[in-house]
Amino acid sequence: MTSPATLDPTKMPAGAMTMVYKDYYFLQRWVDYYGRQFGREHLYILSHGGDPEHDRICEGANVIRVPRDPTMWRMERRRWGINSQFSAGMLRYYNWLIVGDVDEVVIVDPAVAPDLVTYLARYDNARTAPRSLCPFGIELIHNPEVEPEPLSDDAPILSRRRVFRANANYAKPCVLSRETGFTVGGHANSHQPRVLDPHLYLIHLRFFDHVTVTERLEGRKEMRKTMAGDRDPQDTGKAWGNDLETFLKLSQGKPVREDADLPEFRKRMIEEHQHLHDGKITFFGGGRTKELYRLPERFADVF
Repeated sequence: MTSPATLDPTKMPAGAMTMVYKDYYFLQRWVDYYGRQFGREHLYILSHGGDPEHDRICEGANVIRVPRDPTMWRMERRRWGINSQFSAGMLRYYNWLIVGDVDEVVIVDPAVAPDLVTYLARYDNARTAPRSLCPFGIELIHNPEVEPEPLSDDAPILSRRRVFRANANYAKPCVLSRETGFTVGGHANSHQPRVLDPHLYLIHLRFFDHVTVTERLEGRKEMRKTMAGDRDPQDTGKAWGNDLETFLKLSQGKPVREDADLPEFRKRMIEEHQHLHDGKITFFGGGRTKELYRLPERFADVF
């Protein structure tokens, strides 16, 4: 069996990096998944503040301890600054690097390719390969009435949770072949043009399980108070400040059909895109789907 073609044979095919503070459940799933895709030796975890539990979970991977400012001043700007700079360095050694939060993973449609390395090998021409790829962003939404079976450590998440809403904001340009500068949150970067890949998906786990999500988001509300300090908490952590209330509303919804493609929504994302900062940064349009959908059964074993 021959190895997949690569853009640069002197580099490794692909790796992944994330920055994490606690979040042990998500980190375990992240490491297990990407470890199967790329090998643990090609994973890079920036442990925010340093954490012995991160070392245990990530055995065989590369854990880098990063100091944590207890006031969390400009935390997100600092975090995405180091994500940009660290990934730029690692792209000297990897053809592709996935950069994202610990509650996000990139998967490929199993009907198209068995794994990410095989799929990314289709881009084997350095002159024509996109600088970065945007997977289609979907947020798993757990309604216990629709998906009552509990999660299990020995079962894939998608075997129990496949109801989702599409969210253009999470079609992040996170699969890199060239260095870039990310916007805060990683929702856009400096690469042009922006490429929405037809077969990659970014699975966002923010709302994936009722019990886990409720506990986690309660903690986020406390973190928001710390970040605010003497300022109004409404002016701080806006990206996830109201997540708990949002989730409780969404978790009552039911999927309208089984569908992974959503061609009309993809079309709207591209047609309604916005160029900002003198055309240097592009954001997809489309917002979020009002309806919920369900991934087909073929995705059940992917993650």
